[in-house]
Amino acid sequence: MIKSLPRPPALISLSLLALAAGCGGEPRVTGRPKVPPVQAGGAPSAEPEVKLRPVIGQKTTDIKDAATEIQNQGAQISTGRITAKDPITLQGNAYVSIVGQASVLQIQHALDLYYAQNERYPKDLNEFMNEIIKPNGIALPQLPAYQEYGYDAANHRLVVLEYPDRKEKLLRQMEK
Repeated sequence: MIKSLPRPPALISLSLLALAAGCGGEPRVTGRPKVPPVQAGGAPSAEPEVKLRPVIGQKTTDIKDAATEIQNQGAQISTGRITAKDPITLQGNAYVSIVGQASVLQIQHALDLYYAQNERYPKDLNEFMNEIIKPNGIALPQLPAYQEYGYDAANHRLVVLEYPDRKEKLLRQMEK
């Protein structure tokens, strides 16, 4: 028969004290609330905020004219590469990249079928929407607020447009 060793009351008390100290709630941080930046005139900055939008499970038929967006809005054609370096944003970045590429491939197939039937590609965004998107009932997965779909009429393809200024504004809003 194994005898239990006697435990001194001080050891038991110390163990309970250490256990109780570790069971506290999250520390509350109080501080001054953040205020929007003030311009020289004394008014809050007029820089419009970029609104986040739900992405997962959402669909859109909003497609822009790629040439116009690149020329006038400062958009760039997305590379589709996963660029996140930290484990927190890596999954979201991978999801966005994969969804964008899958949509581009789906539309490319529809464009190839259109070309096979008509021996030409849609000449502009309006014809693309009326001949490819609407008749086929295509709804593309929603992209984040800093990306949009665009039809590149010169190269006859759907592209994912990325707006660096929107992305920067979103990052600044997240840091606040």
